[in-house]
Amino acid sequence: MNKLFTYTVSLNADREIFRRTCLEIEKYREIKRKELIEDVDGSQIAVFEAPDGIIKVFNDYEVDAVYVDSEIDLKGCKIWG
Repeated sequence: MNKLFTYTVSLNADREIFRRTCLEIEKYREIKRKELIEDVDGSQIAVFEAPDGIIKVFNDYEVDAVYVDSEIDLKGCKIWG
């Protein structure tokens, strides 16, 4: 993944904010969830596929944040918790 854009959604890891962020990304353009990965510490990564790139949403308990790494600009997507 060539990371071009990073968006901080929340400065605290939070399952509900993570879930809402994923729902907003799924509504944005032609984006489909590819997989959901869960770590032993409860951290989650949702991977989405769009025609022009990959998007990853992180609910990271180690960093204590919800953030998005994206190969495409999500400027018009309402991902803010």
